[in-house]
Amino acid sequence: DGDVDGDDFLVWQSGFGSGTTHAEGDADADADVDGDDFLIWQSQFGSSSGSASAAVPEPAAVVLLFVLAAVGIRSRVVKR
Repeated sequence: DGDVDGDDFLVWQSGFGSGTTHAEGDADADADVDGDDFLIWQSQFGSSSGSASAAVPEPAAVVLLFVLAAVGIRSRVVKR
């Protein structure tokens, strides 16, 4: 999906010892899923392929912003 995250760790974990392809966790293309592939995942964790042009806020962050704004407005009204 273009980013290195926990989903990729689960792929590595499920393919460890038996996987042989990139889809099974082989990050270094040596036809096995081992500790070297984990180190590659670890060093790239949190990065993305750069295919997205701009960051999109998570829906939860937007909801949190509206809740905080509503609480702030309500506290101003109650104090008067």
